[in-house]
Amino acid sequence: MTRSIRVLLVEDSENDALLLLRQMQKGGYVPISRQVDNAADMLAALDEQSWDLIISDYVIPGFGGLEALELLKIRGLDLPFIIVSGQIGEDLAVRAMKAGAHDYIMKDRLARLIPAVERELREAEMRRERKRSRAALRESEERFRQLAENIEAVFFMFEMSSESSPGRISYVSPIYERIWRDSTEKLLQEPRRWLEAIHPDDGERVRNDLPKMARGDFNLEFRLLMSDSTVRWIHYRAFPILNDLGQVHRVAAIAEDVTERKAGEHRLKSTAEQLLRTVEELRRMEEQLRARNDELSQTRDELEMRVTKRTAALSKANGQLRRQIEERKRLEQELLDITEQERRRLGIDLHDDLGQHLMGLAFMVKGLQQKLEEESPERAAEAEKIHGLVSQTIKHAHDLALDMTSELEGEDLAVALRQLAQRVKTSFAVECQFHSDGDISRLQPAWAAHLYKIAQEALSNAIKHGKARHISLRLAQEQKKLLLSIGNDGLPFRSGTSQNGRMGLRIMNYRAHVIGASLDVSSSEKNGTLVVCRLPLAANLAPVAKGALASPG
Repeated sequence: MTRSIRVLLVEDSENDALLLLRQMQKGGYVPISRQVDNAADMLAALDEQSWDLIISDYVIPGFGGLEALELLKIRGLDLPFIIVSGQIGEDLAVRAMKAGAHDYIMKDRLARLIPAVERELREAEMRRERKRSRAALRESEERFRQLAENIEAVFFMFEMSSESSPGRISYVSPIYERIWRDSTEKLLQEPRRWLEAIHPDDGERVRNDLPKMARGDFNLEFRLLMSDSTVRWIHYRAFPILNDLGQVHRVAAIAEDVTERKAGEHRLKSTAEQLLRTVEELRRMEEQLRARNDELSQTRDELEMRVTKRTAALSKANGQLRRQIEERKRLEQELLDITEQERRRLGIDLHDDLGQHLMGLAFMVKGLQQKLEEESPERAAEAEKIHGLVSQTIKHAHDLALDMTSELEGEDLAVALRQLAQRVKTSFAVECQFHSDGDISRLQPAWAAHLYKIAQEALSNAIKHGKARHISLRLAQEQKKLLLSIGNDGLPFRSGTSQNGRMGLRIMNYRAHVIGASLDVSSSEKNGTLVVCRLPLAANLAPVAKGALASPG
């Protein structure tokens, strides 16, 4: 039966290396080998893969068996190392063995190679097994230490137990000092010290059961009396640890602080007693409730009848209120329609009637100017001035008519408001600036029209009543609201006047109410008047994407 083996040959002779490999093959091995003859190649071979065996010549020019052994120590490897040499004497062989070589063989006695290899492989496996066992033991001890030091209970280990005593304490976890309020060092010196803190009322009971600890058959709850007279409850359990013969070799014990559990049990007992008393009281109350059940049933029937009658009355009143609200909405809508119709009528009258009369007057003045140019140039100049004033009046009347009959075109509120500001600036010689902030959401046409009319009415009030010279019109989107503000530097709005006391303000408030917006009018002596309309955008957006606006003018 052939066995594979990885062999690192430290040899400078190819023939000797082949001789060693052939000897390995005769012994039933299939060697996987590599030959090195210097320190660098050997280190590289050790780093590149693992080896089962190293066979080294003792003497190599610039390198040899002792140097190879030193490199193996540097790498921290435990591999069978056999020296095969034809020039080694007994003193050098002893020196090599002391340096760490496991065996040495003369090249003229290679028959010893296979037995030596097999022996060293077995011993190497035994060394590895012992190393694994020691590592496992250290790991087990570390886990035990971590467990004992981190659980919320005291861990005791007793050695050399007898029928009357659990034995000496070989280990106690650090939590003992917190629960017993005593030193672990003193306990290790005086094994019965943990008994001294037991409450006098429990001491005899614990001592009577103490012999059971030697058998690992101890399971008891008792109290500790602390130096400050406080009491702590302990649940103490012991477990036997048997040897290979089934005899108690050690005793392990766990002492757990159960003070809180005992307090909970006491509270639970008190609660149970209180619950029983409560149940008895409930039974008495149930009898009283049954006695009053008929009275309550009768009262309930009467109450249901009254509720039915009251509900009918409220439903009737609610219907009347709804009809009144609908009638009010209808009247307000009619008022709004009449206002718009009257506004358009006045605009048409200004454009058609007054505009035509003024145009005729302008022609007459122009004719008079032409006649006077020959008779009296001075009077002709005055007539020309009159003609200019009449022309300005015609233009002003045309702008007024256009403003009164203008409507929102399209869905872009920002564009319409910019045009409105420009008309105000041109018609009334008032500085009117429009600003739009952010990406304004496109509104439904009806809602945009109401906002446009609110802005139109606010601008009209600022010019007619406020005598403003500067007006700022702003449209902005803040979070989920659309903000329309009209500010002016004119006369302040009188705070004592109700916003519903003027027709214009009533119409503005109605328009804001229709679209679910709020309207605020504020003023101060320094800043004139500010009208702010806030419209929630949740249900008022048009079913189109947000419209891009031109940059503020």
